[in-house]
Amino acid sequence: MANTYTRLYIHVVIRIKRGYPTIKKDFEEKLYAYMGAVIRNQGHIPVRINGVSDHVHILFIQKPIEGLSALMREIKSESCRMINEKGWVRGRFRWQIGYGAFSCDHHSVDKIVGYIEQQKEHHSRGCSFREEYEKFLEDYEVDWDEKYIED
Repeated sequence: MANTYTRLYIHVVIRIKRGYPTIKKDFEEKLYAYMGAVIRNQGHIPVRINGVSDHVHILFIQKPIEGLSALMREIKSESCRMINEKGWVRGRFRWQIGYGAFSCDHHSVDKIVGYIEQQKEHHSRGCSFREEYEKFLEDYEVDWDEKYIED
């Protein structure tokens, strides 16, 4: 082929270090917009970003210009830097080292966007981060070790 054509949807879940509920309503929209800008600046396309006080879901279209780990490192380091510089949290803000990343097909995008948009309602009904994350790992048949779910 003379060119490369892709449409790679990736759903990422990142969690705050030790799961402290530090993402507050007064700055979450600014945080999500900034994360989207980081994704765009790296040449990818953000689709939907939303979360709750202890974790964030990101759906984006990954372009074949850089690996996922490099992009995640950039998103996490840039958002940490911004949060800490703005003083939005007491102490030092940090994300957990790892993340969950799950591929999606084009026909599931609307369903996943809806799921991401409903995060607050989903977790207000009693679903914990751990329950949600373990379900993702099981649904996607990911081999995982319980000792690495939380840090």
